[in-house]
Amino acid sequence: MSDDTRQMLLDTLERVLADHCTAERVQAADQGGFDAALWQVLEELGYPLAAVPEQTGGIGLGLPDLCALLRVCGRHCAPVPLAESAMLAAWLLAGAGQELPGGMLAVASVDPRHLELRPQGDALRLKGTVPRVAAARHASAIVLLLEHDGACQVAVLHPADCRLETGDNLAGEARDDVHLDLTIDASRLYAAAPGVTLEALHARAALLRAALMTGALERSLQQSLDYARERKQFGRALAAFQAIQQQLAILAAEVVAANAAVDHAAAVAQIGPALDEIAVAKIRAGKAAGIACRIAHQVHGAMGFTQEYSLQHATRRLWAWRDENGTEAAWALRLGQRLAQAGANALWPLTTASGAVAD
Repeated sequence: MSDDTRQMLLDTLERVLADHCTAERVQAADQGGFDAALWQVLEELGYPLAAVPEQTGGIGLGLPDLCALLRVCGRHCAPVPLAESAMLAAWLLAGAGQELPGGMLAVASVDPRHLELRPQGDALRLKGTVPRVAAARHASAIVLLLEHDGACQVAVLHPADCRLETGDNLAGEARDDVHLDLTIDASRLYAAAPGVTLEALHARAALLRAALMTGALERSLQQSLDYARERKQFGRALAAFQAIQQQLAILAAEVVAANAAVDHAAAVAQIGPALDEIAVAKIRAGKAAGIACRIAHQVHGAMGFTQEYSLQHATRRLWAWRDENGTEAAWALRLGQRLAQAGANALWPLTTASGAVAD
């Protein structure tokens, strides 16, 4: 894809979200986190097909471009599950060679801790609960990734196939428990694309979540800068005080560090496995979220803690998203275990080899 086309997609999304993601619209989407009118506009523009290959009718964006789109979504606190529907669910279905059903899609994977999977002839019996599925109540279908006999398969579940128990995260986005007790016929099971595993899906979801977080981080920084310039204390703008300047500089550094980690992980993941890089990106975005939210609210003072002021749209998302698709502790544990298994002699080569990205 040409740079001009990529920039056009980013600029168009920026304009659309600037028009639709007003503070009032974002607040109105609280307790469910979905703006149906905005989703319809994005559908008309083709953004739900962003990760679908061009040969099957999609846009065919790579991970760096997908992360760039999500950064725009995070910056505007867009109340639509573009990452889950377009870049996970639609990506899974397209990779399995299946046509996309109409409407918004949700995505889930089978975790043996929560769901029993038992073969019945050519069919599979599913019983249990898939917890905290993003936007399940709003979806026309749920795309499910499961592993059976050493192979990953994709299934499409419809609302009649499951029972939902609704719930929200701290940001007011739908995170619904999906209760399953059904048999899926072999004709509804499709082989996943090569390289698609439960671990790979989890890592991709974590990278996309981190990309959303970088956008929300940028919004927190910009709102803090604007407020510090406009708000006056003792006859001077807050931005003139050295203590405020220092805190804003720390906040800006955290935003840059998170952006760099996500961009690097996306570039590496585009050409091969990047579990370590994605782990670092999610850890770094999570750490930045904690620091940024603290500084942003301190700079804003009492104003920053009011429901009416839009800073909470970004900070509540950051607090919620840092715990989704793997916490910092979970990803740090995974990274530490990998380094420990590799041995002391492998530590330096693993560190310096990370990021051999082709142009």
